[in-house]
Amino acid sequence: MKGYCLFLILLLATIMSAAQRAQDPTDTAQRIKGSTNTVQRAQISLETGYQSMDFRWSIAGNMNGTGPNVYSELIWKQVKGPALNAAVQWKLGKRLCLSGSYNHVFTQSGNVSDKDYQADNRTEETYQGNFSSGRGYSEYWSAAIGYTIVDNRLVSLVPFIGYGASDQSLYLLDDSPETGALNSSYKAHWYGPLVKVRSTLHLTGRLGVGLDVVYHQVDYRAKADWNLIETFQHPVSFSHTAEGFGVNGNIRLNYRLTQWVTATVGAGYFDWQTGRGIDQLYLVNGQTDKTRMNGAISRGWGSTAGVNISF
Repeated sequence: MKGYCLFLILLLATIMSAAQRAQDPTDTAQRIKGSTNTVQRAQISLETGYQSMDFRWSIAGNMNGTGPNVYSELIWKQVKGPALNAAVQWKLGKRLCLSGSYNHVFTQSGNVSDKDYQADNRTEETYQGNFSSGRGYSEYWSAAIGYTIVDNRLVSLVPFIGYGASDQSLYLLDDSPETGALNSSYKAHWYGPLVKVRSTLHLTGRLGVGLDVVYHQVDYRAKADWNLIETFQHPVSFSHTAEGFGVNGNIRLNYRLTQWVTATVGAGYFDWQTGRGIDQLYLVNGQTDKTRMNGAISRGWGSTAGVNISF
């Protein structure tokens, strides 16, 4: 959290400096005079915000998906915390550009349920546990190359192709004497190629609306440590493998403070999910067991505020 506080201080200082420059008539005159000759090659975006995520996965009783079709199911809800976003874009020429982004969420609160069944369609429940999940993190990064199709005073449109990854570090926590020191973890990794479209509508000379839509085709890998089950191996008690996809959408309101600095506020939504995969269990006696993983789903929303700095 120290890094988060330093980021907020840097963000606030940048906004205040930009606002002062925007009020400086000399600076304004110089910008107007030189605006036609200035070429901005790079742009750095710094944002802070808040994110909430729901996450779930389930397995069947065997590889055929029966016995029952849902044997065990974990559901995390409202896993929340502050977020830091950073992005950079670099123009390679008139139309080509490179972009990269990174997002990190510090989990502060959340809850998770763990349920087991012995009959199909989540009937004849054999176990239910409800725990907190107020630890961990979520992060996302991407790198892409884009080609500007349209860029004028009214609208810009840039499609990208690239690569991205998303990670979640999730926990099951309970310090009650009945369960002991529960500190189980589930760490998911989604990665693969992406296609992105970035568009901006210029409402006025200073005000604009930007929209990013990203589609990911991903492989899914996850590892879990169920720390209180003595018959399971540690630190990897079982693993999940599957294939899936992810969709991210973000909308931002942009207000140009100076020629070099733009203030932004925005909101976003994401939906990542897999198809059927494999759950592999690792036992302390050296044996392994496989069953069908029914799938994993990660969904959530976020809000942001920050600045774009151009060079």
